[in-house]
Amino acid sequence: MSRADPEQLYPGFPGSDANEHLRTIPACAALGMTQRAALGGPIVTSLDVALPAVRDAAGRVSRGAALVLADQATASGVFASLSQPTPMMTLDLRVDWFGPLPAGPLDCAIDDVFREGGLALTRGRLTADGMPVGAVTARYLVGAMPGGGTEGLERRTAILPPSDAASFTAYLDAVPTANGVTMAPRPEHVGAPLPAFHGGVIAALLEQAAVASIDAAFRPLDIEIRFLAPARADRPLVARVVPRRVGRRAVTIDIDAHQGDPDKPVAIARMLAISDPAGDARRVELPQ
Repeated sequence: MSRADPEQLYPGFPGSDANEHLRTIPACAALGMTQRAALGGPIVTSLDVALPAVRDAAGRVSRGAALVLADQATASGVFASLSQPTPMMTLDLRVDWFGPLPAGPLDCAIDDVFREGGLALTRGRLTADGMPVGAVTARYLVGAMPGGGTEGLERRTAILPPSDAASFTAYLDAVPTANGVTMAPRPEHVGAPLPAFHGGVIAALLEQAAVASIDAAFRPLDIEIRFLAPARADRPLVARVVPRRVGRRAVTIDIDAHQGDPDKPVAIARMLAISDPAGDARRVELPQ
């Protein structure tokens, strides 16, 4: 193995090859995710931006695809902190957007992992050609898979193809219904072997439902998702939107997702959107 091989550097990565592991996860394979790590450098997970399935109507990387990337990349950060492959599940995910997403490559680099018993907190950056486009924070419960099990991490070995969807919206295939926005389960939405929806796919559905409910003059500034229960990938997932505050410059929206019983949500989220136009993100150096 080379010194740039994540399995040599981080024995907690599942499987014998990090990229092969990603390609056994349907949602990751669908968006062409790859991963790299090297001594002295961060763990970086990327989307295949040549795939139409990761793009929005304007040809840029979709925020939904970026949420799937953020969820998987932060999980990779936790795997890197482990001495052997161990199941885990996402408790919450937050992304703060710094501006429009790129038409070109998008990476998620992990900066920090903090461990406290069975809990892990991961922080990272979404970057395009080295420039920041978002900040990512996620918390994980180590030692359990969705559904309460602890087995199945190494069960999948089949290498899956990328999605042939014409856009990320087509990949999600979510449609407005009387109850909200409904996403029918598809094999390429799966994350955990339960089978369960990938956490990033759930986040993308909540984000899409929220954006569809506001005026086009507003742009999302951040979204935070809390995962309450496994979302089984053999049942439809319904997202509902509740506007909390609608102002001239800012809109706050709550969203939840359920699978048949609105009183038993599997995930909840809050999104802040603003009407201010996007500018160039820059890091401000504070006085020493």
